[in-house]
Amino acid sequence: MLRVEVYSHSRHRHLGEQIANLYHSAVTAIDDARYSAAQRLAWSAAPRSGRYWQLRLKRAQAWVMLKGSEQSPLCVGFVLLETTFRERGYIACLYVAPDSQRQGVASSLLEATKKWALTQGYHHLTTDASALSKPVFERAGFRLRHKSYQEKSGQMFGSYFMKLILAPLVHERVKSP
Repeated sequence: MLRVEVYSHSRHRHLGEQIANLYHSAVTAIDDARYSAAQRLAWSAAPRSGRYWQLRLKRAQAWVMLKGSEQSPLCVGFVLLETTFRERGYIACLYVAPDSQRQGVASSLLEATKKWALTQGYHHLTTDASALSKPVFERAGFRLRHKSYQEKSGQMFGSYFMKLILAPLVHERVKSP
C-alpha cells in the first residue's frame, strides 16, 4: 500500500540512500528522444550520497511516497519544496522510481504539496518542469509562464517555468461553509 508522508529528518533520514538511487535511476531510465545520452549523463552521472539528500531534504519541506511496512519502507517517489524567502514555493524536485511511474505517485505528491502550501498561506507554487514532467504539472493546475534553459555539466536543457496560483483557492476556501 502506498502512503505519502511529510519528510522528517529524525524519522526518514535512513531513506537518503534510497532517494539517491531513486533520483539516479529515474534519470537514467528516461527513454525519450528529447534527452540524449549525454544529457542524461550530465543530469545524473552517478547517485549522489545519501548524506547529500538527507541535508537537502532537511533544509526544505519535502514529502516521500512510501510502500511496504512501517519498519522497512521503500521510497518510490519524493517532492522537494523550497521554503526560504527567495525560493519560497519553488518545487525543486519531483521524482518517481521507474517501476512506480504512471501510477499516480507524482500527482499524489503534488497534491500533498499544494495542501500544505495553502495551510501555510503561500500564494503560488512554481517549478522548472522538464519536458517529461510538464504534463504532470499541467494536470495539477500549473500553467506555463515561459520556456527556460539550464546548463548542467556542459549540456543545455530546455525546461518550462510553470506557476500555480493558490491565492484564489485560499479565498474560495474561506467563503465555503
